[in-house]
Amino acid sequence: MLKFITIRQRVHTVTKRFLLASAVLGLLVFGTVAPIWATVDFNAYLPIEGTPITPEFKFTKNVAIDYSNGGKLKDALMGKNMTISFSDNSDNNTSIKSFMDAINTEFATDRKSTAIITNLKVEYQVQVNGDDKGATFDYLIRLIPTVTAYTLNKGGGDVPTVLDISWMGFAIKNPVVITTQQYGNLDINSPIGVIQSQLPDVYNILKGSAAEGPLSINLIDASPLVGYTIDKWNTLFDPAYTLSETAGYGYAGQKVAVTGFAYGQSDLYQGSLKTQDTDVDFTVDSKYHLTVIERASSGTIDVAGHANGYMVQDTPAISTLTQVSTGSSVQTAQGLSTTTIYAMAGFAVIIAIGVFWFSNQKMKAAMKRGVDTSPPPTFQYEERKHWVDKFDEEKKKKE
Repeated sequence: MLKFITIRQRVHTVTKRFLLASAVLGLLVFGTVAPIWATVDFNAYLPIEGTPITPEFKFTKNVAIDYSNGGKLKDALMGKNMTISFSDNSDNNTSIKSFMDAINTEFATDRKSTAIITNLKVEYQVQVNGDDKGATFDYLIRLIPTVTAYTLNKGGGDVPTVLDISWMGFAIKNPVVITTQQYGNLDINSPIGVIQSQLPDVYNILKGSAAEGPLSINLIDASPLVGYTIDKWNTLFDPAYTLSETAGYGYAGQKVAVTGFAYGQSDLYQGSLKTQDTDVDFTVDSKYHLTVIERASSGTIDVAGHANGYMVQDTPAISTLTQVSTGSSVQTAQGLSTTTIYAMAGFAVIIAIGVFWFSNQKMKAAMKRGVDTSPPPTFQYEERKHWVDKFDEEKKKKE
C-alpha cells in the first residue's frame, strides 16, 4: 500500500496518493493562506507510547556577495573555495551540552513545554565559493536531539493520548559558540560568525557596513513551525504504514496505523511558497551587493494511530488513538475525510482514463481519414551522363 510520508528514509518523500489527493483538492477548493518565511525543515516520528524520539531539524541559509565592480572583497574572496564543517554531540563536547541546556530552557520558558532533550547531535557545514564576479556562502545546521517527556496525557481504549509538540518551535536568540578541534570557537547561530572566525580579512571589510546587519540574523529559529497552527497542516491517515526500522532481511517491516502531518507544500491553502530574497547595497571601498536567500519552512510529522492536531492554550498538541473510534472521523485539515479524498482521486483517475480513451479514438479516426487511396505517382528518370560524354557527342556530330 502506498504511504503518505516517510521519516528519515521515509521523510522528504510525499507519495503518489497524497500528491494525487492534493492535486484534486487544489482543483476543487479556493483560498490562500499567507506563507511564513523561514529556513527550517523538520521531520519527526511520534510513537503513541511516548518513548524517546530523535527528530531532525535542518536550518539553512544562502548568502551571495556581488563584487563585480572590483574592490577589497573581490581580492579577498576571488578563487576562494573552502568548506568548514564538523559533527559532534553533547556527550563528547561540553559546549554542545551547554547549547542543549539552552534549548531545554527555551522549551520550558518560551514554549511552555514539558519536553526535555537528553542528548544533542550537531552537524555544521558552510561552503564558500568565490569567482571573479561574486562569492556564495551556503549554510547548513543539522540538529538531532533525543527528546523525552513530550506526553501530556497517557490514554487507552477510547481515551486518546495527547502529545506535546510545542517544543518544535524553539528559537535561539543568543550566540551559540561551539568549541571545535579544527576551527576553535565558532558561533554557529549567525552567518557572520564563521566569517569572523575563519575569514577575518573579509569580516574586517564587512564590519560596520550595511551588510553586517543581515549577516547577523539568527540561523537557529524554528518558530515558523508553530506560527502555522497544527490544525491547518495537511493530514492523511494511513492504516498500513511500514516502520522501516523494523525491516530486516526477508521482512517488509512492521505495519502500524499512522497519521501524517505535512506543512510547507505550495497549494491553495498555504499559498505559493517561493524563495524570498533580502537585497542590500553597501559601499566600503567599492560598491557591493548582498543577497540573503530564504525559502519557506517545512515540516513533516508521522504520529502513530489515528491523530488530530489542535491548539491547547495557544500551543500545538496532537491527540491520537490506536484505532479509529466509532465517534471520530478520518478527516484532513481542510475538513474532508480521507475516504472522500480517495473517492475524488479515484474519480480523477477515471476522468484521466476517459480523456486518454477519447484522445486515442480521435487519433485512430484521424489516421483512417488520412489514408491516401489514390494510385502511386509515376516517376520518369533522366539518364545521367558523365561530363566527358559531352565531348564524345560533339565529336560524332562533326564526323
